[in-house]
Amino acid sequence: MSTAFPTHSSLRRRIHRGLEGLFGPFQPVDESPARALLPPEALALFQRMSRADRAHSLRVYGWLVERGYDQRDLLVAALLHDCGKAAARLAVWQRTLKVLLKTFAPAWWRKLSAPASPKNWRYPFYVLQAHPQIGATWARQTGCSELTCWLIAGHEQTPPSYHPHADLMWALQFADAAS
Repeated sequence: MSTAFPTHSSLRRRIHRGLEGLFGPFQPVDESPARALLPPEALALFQRMSRADRAHSLRVYGWLVERGYDQRDLLVAALLHDCGKAAARLAVWQRTLKVLLKTFAPAWWRKLSAPASPKNWRYPFYVLQAHPQIGATWARQTGCSELTCWLIAGHEQTPPSYHPHADLMWALQFADAAS
């Protein structure tokens, strides 16, 4: 992924996210913003995510709201952008390995995250790579708008500058990186 925003969050933020992954199951999550915004089918999709992923998505949502974003499709995408990760049980070490390999050994990451069946040991890495597309498909099935699904599908890619909603994608990506 090559973007103009910082793709390598500070070491402190990465450590915090790793610890959140370890201790997330024991931390309460206030889902009231999701309950207020998402229709029942999309809320069920949100609730399939791990507690740590839900907490992260709520921080992304909060980052956008605090900065005055009120576009419904963007806010729904903020809450659901990582929902595709629920396709596999993902351990903290697998998420960490993704960050390290994408940064330092992208060819290895591409091999490790190639399509794999759910019974294959590489499947969690495939899910980490493909979660934007998996999540967009699931969001579409729950009735989310095409714009929301486009934002979810592309949240780890540089949007084309000519796209009429590139500004929303950039906002989602900044919020994701900051949260």
